[in-house]
Order: sequence, then structure tokens, then C-alpha cells
Amino acid sequence: MKRDILLYIGAALSVVASYAAYVWIPPEATMGDLYRIVYLHVPVAWACYLAFALSLVASIAFLTKRKHAYDRVAEVSAILGLVYGAIALVSGSIWAKAAWGSYWNWDPRETTTLILWIAYAGYISIRHSIGEVEKRGVIGAVYNILAFFTIPLSYLSIIMLPTLHPKIATPTEIFMTDPMIATLFLSLIAASIIFVYLLIIALNVWSLENRVNALIYEKGGI
Repeated sequence: MKRDILLYIGAALSVVASYAAYVWIPPEATMGDLYRIVYLHVPVAWACYLAFALSLVASIAFLTKRKHAYDRVAEVSAILGLVYGAIALVSGSIWAKAAWGSYWNWDPRETTTLILWIAYAGYISIRHSIGEVEKRGVIGAVYNILAFFTIPLSYLSIIMLPTLHPKIATPTEIFMTDPMIATLFLSLIAASIIFVYLLIIALNVWSLENRVNALIYEKGGI
């Protein structure tokens, strides 16, 4: 099936990127081999932002056209964003422990990313607390739009605030050579393709579940 092609491409790119990240390219000048976690941490953080951005677009589309397919995309994408966000938080904490001696330092990037994650966990919680479909969609979409403002807050935290978080390609932090940057971009592409594949799979499962529930309803329940 067409969606399986995405999986094959994403998996192949992930294998190539992993080999390049952990075998081929040399250690970084200031952080040595420790910096290699960037090839996990940055792609999952990127996929997290991508998922929440798509969720925002879908929520706006739902409010505009009131088609529940958009609302479904918004929720599923947000759930995937929470999964990717959790992995980003965990991998970032591991990196922080190795680099700074503590898993959590209340650094601006750590703190704003946690706020982001909690905001979207609240979005899912609110949706599941409302039974009426239309009301759930409208309130969820409005909340989703407001929650998205935590994304630029998290992204800009390392630019606008004093932070321990390393900045890529600066002489005083992580200096990445062209092969390192190419490997990182390959990792980002692989993560994006795998995210799209997971989104399609999740939406298909959701659709099948709705069909089963509709059949059960038509049969008068079990």
C-alpha cells in the first residue's frame, strides 16, 4: 500500500542517518561523543512541533468548515505530538545529566517545553471530558489555538533568555561541520516521514473504530 512506502522510505533514511550519526561522523570539537544524542533529540523535538502545528491547522479548518474529519486530525496529531514531546523531554534530560550533572535544571528551554507538553495534555483531557461531539470539537479547537502559543515560547526561549541549552553551529557551543549538518537534516527528514506514516495509520485505526461503533449502534448494541 502507498502508506507502507512511507514506512520503507522513513526506515531506510533512519538507518542511513543512524549509521552516519553514530559511526561515520567524528566527535564534536567541544562535547565529544556526547553531542551525538542531538540526532535523536532534535528530530523528535522537530516532529513534536510539526505535530502540534498540523493540529493547529486542523483545528482552524474545523472552526471554519465544521467538518469533523479536521477535528479528528487535530486530536490524533496532538496525541502524536505528546508522544514525541515526551521523548524529547526524556532525551533532553539524559543529555542534561551528562552535560550539566542534573536531569532537570529548570532551564528556560526545559521549562517552556514542559509547559508546552502540559498545555497539550490539557487539550486532550478537555476533549475527553466533553461528551457532546460538536461542543467538544469547538471548545477543543479554541483551546488548541491558544495552546499553540506555547510553541514559539519554547522555540524562542534559547534566543531571548539566558540558557544552558546548547546552540547549534556557534563557536562557543556545538560547532557542526557540513557532514554533521547533513546528517542532522537527514534525521529530520526521516523523522518527518515516519510522523506522517504514524498519523495516517492512527487516522485509519480511528476510522475503523468509528465504523465498528456505528455497526454496533445499528445492531442495537452488544
